[in-house]
Amino acid sequence: MPSEPVPAPSRSALPPPHRWVASALLGAVLGYLLLAAWLFAPGWERAFRSDHSPAAWLSSALLLALCTTALRLTAERCLPWRLGVCLALAFAVLAVDEQFMLHELWKFRCHEWTDACRWAAVREAPMLAVAVVGGAMLAWLHRAMGHGSTRCLLWAGFAVGLAAIAVDQWPALQPHGPWLPALPQWLAVLEEALEVVAEALVLAALLRQPGAR
Repeated sequence: MPSEPVPAPSRSALPPPHRWVASALLGAVLGYLLLAAWLFAPGWERAFRSDHSPAAWLSSALLLALCTTALRLTAERCLPWRLGVCLALAFAVLAVDEQFMLHELWKFRCHEWTDACRWAAVREAPMLAVAVVGGAMLAWLHRAMGHGSTRCLLWAGFAVGLAAIAVDQWPALQPHGPWLPALPQWLAVLEEALEVVAEALVLAALLRQPGAR
């Protein structure tokens, strides 16, 4: 007799996520940012604005943690290996860019290498690529995440990351849209903090991913 097909495991049969890591990580990150702002007061902006600021250091650390976490989850078969390798490579590239300011180098010096940089879209290509490639990678990662709460963290990180990119791109957009409102100064200062929160949310989602049974 032909064997009956084995039903796919229900979502309730999935291993539970690691519930405590998200709150612990996000609490530590927010506490670090608040402590940095307090230590630099009354010039709290210095904690976020400089490329050598505490927020910039934390961003590099989180990107390296994301890279190593993706590799660990791949080795433990918590993620498909193609997805895990692509994630690790993407986070490694972002970590190198954050440390050596490669996208700033392209933005302000690419006109020395190509005439195409007279177009704003070419000068901003690295940041736009982060949004497009990041969205595609997170859509892929969404399918590998088994729990709705973990997926919410993932897409919350993407939304905050998009907000950080919008803050970065706002001055370039304003000449093309005089109707656009001026960006509040405090929001421009907090661009790096938005990047840090986005990275922390995605890392929290990865750390919640349970191992395979």
